[in-house]
Amino acid sequence: MKRKTALIITAAMLISGCSITSADTGTAVSVNLGSIKENTYNITKGGTYTLGGDYKGMISIDTKDSVRLILNNVNIENSSGPAIYGKNCSKLTVETAEGSENTLTDGKEYTSEGKGCIFSNDDIVLQGSGVLNIKANYDHGIASDDSVEIEKGSVNINSVGDGIHTNDDITIKDGSVTIISEQDGIQAEGNVNIEGGALNVTATGEVAESTDNEPMGRGGMPFGNGERPQMGEMPKIDGQPPQMPEGERPQMSEDFRGHRKNMPEGTTIREDMTESTTAGSSTADVSESSTEATTEFPSSKGIKADDDITIKGGSINIISNDHCIKSANITTIENGSIVINSTKSKGIKAEGDLTVNGGDISADTRDESIESKAIATINGGSINIKSEDDGINAGGGSGSEMMGGVSDGEEHQVIINGGTIHIDANGDGIDSNGDLSINGGVVAIDGPSNSGNGALDYAGKGSINGGSVIALGAAGMAQCPDGGKQNVLNITLDSVQPAGTSVAVKDSKGNVIGEMKSAKEFQNIILSSENIKEGEKYTVNTDDKSAAEITAQKGVTSYGNSGRAFGRGGFGTKGERSPKKITSAPQNMTF
Repeated sequence: MKRKTALIITAAMLISGCSITSADTGTAVSVNLGSIKENTYNITKGGTYTLGGDYKGMISIDTKDSVRLILNNVNIENSSGPAIYGKNCSKLTVETAEGSENTLTDGKEYTSEGKGCIFSNDDIVLQGSGVLNIKANYDHGIASDDSVEIEKGSVNINSVGDGIHTNDDITIKDGSVTIISEQDGIQAEGNVNIEGGALNVTATGEVAESTDNEPMGRGGMPFGNGERPQMGEMPKIDGQPPQMPEGERPQMSEDFRGHRKNMPEGTTIREDMTESTTAGSSTADVSESSTEATTEFPSSKGIKADDDITIKGGSINIISNDHCIKSANITTIENGSIVINSTKSKGIKAEGDLTVNGGDISADTRDESIESKAIATINGGSINIKSEDDGINAGGGSGSEMMGGVSDGEEHQVIINGGTIHIDANGDGIDSNGDLSINGGVVAIDGPSNSGNGALDYAGKGSINGGSVIALGAAGMAQCPDGGKQNVLNITLDSVQPAGTSVAVKDSKGNVIGEMKSAKEFQNIILSSENIKEGEKYTVNTDDKSAAEITAQKGVTSYGNSGRAFGRGGFGTKGERSPKKITSAPQNMTF
């Protein structure tokens, strides 16, 4: 067995100008970069290279073998290209030595090939227990024409392009990754897989008011401070609050909040790598001779994948002017903590199916907080939503706006089988362009106060087959699922109730089967629970005053104007009082 030895200059090394070639791919090589005079340090043989010291130049790798770089308190600055350039190698591993802090900086202009401060035409693996700081002035922080995998370590990226960009997949297994980017925080032209670790992303790029050219959210801008949205008192179903996951909710670190505070006043946006959006676009035809200006905005999403996104664990915090999490295909969330804030766009969006099986999700967004262009399925987890538009959406937009009242049926669905969900929405609380099915879990909705939206909205069939549901909202567009197996109370009160009103529904023995303190004014109440029994009398109290008495029937029991309120494409009852239009963002609540 060959003995591995640390070498500076020996017979095993061939020195040619600024090139050091290892004659043994198993040899460990230690290099003091401060002693290198040339502006390129060439590695042409595989092996492990421990680098230390300050260096103004580029580490260039060109070999058919794998190369492992151990960074031990290095400061590499290249004014005309990448700091580390993997021209060719089977795999490039960048490891930070324990206790070390390392900084890589590239130039604003490149005279060599490359797409980022660390760039490789092949796979990149990041590991180690030290700190790696990357300042990307040209484009991306880390870029690979193949894949990037982060196994361990602390990585801090500040980039004018994407934080991490790959032509294939991006995988985060562990470690701490903090990204401030003027374009996407993470973009994979393949899949994004997050298994653990802590990911903090601030995407600061300027974007159009609606990056999908979809209808904008109703109401004002959310308070995008990057912290978990605070909600009011916990709603109770059948006298008990929903059970939350064990353990303390993860909070955004002070360091991450500091990055938000220290973001530059303005950002320099490169003209390439852009998504084209026409400012003030509409459905009206524009003639070819029109000279109306078109503004191009780069994508500035937190996490973006051209294929699937899978989140199995970890802590994810995202602040973005664009979508926070966007996949061009399927998004699956198995576990982990996700805190997202979008000041101009959506929270989590999938062009294909979106499935939540577990985890803790908090979203504060301008547009839809959770959206699937196909089927959105919630099987578990704790979901806390504050949206200026819809809370959960399947199909995009609202059924009436996007589909003309035509049901998509099975093509677009919202299916809730479990979990604990609280939604505070100025648009529809839950909106499906096709069917809506609630089969389990706990769903509490502070719905819209304006009559153009409803706490529940669907273009196909609506059914409640299990679980517990309490939804407060305006009466004008209120829809009540009527095709399920579980009994439902659909109550429209005689007058609009102010924000902060406590609602409690009690059975004839005084047992509370559902209660909630409203975040906004409301007039319609939808309540469903397994404890609503046919023939039983129920009292609806608002702030401890009796507002209605109702005897439950099989299926849906309506009270007040519930049966006459206009629905999709209909008209309101003459003389019916309309709820006041809210003029400010909804109050904060706790769920």
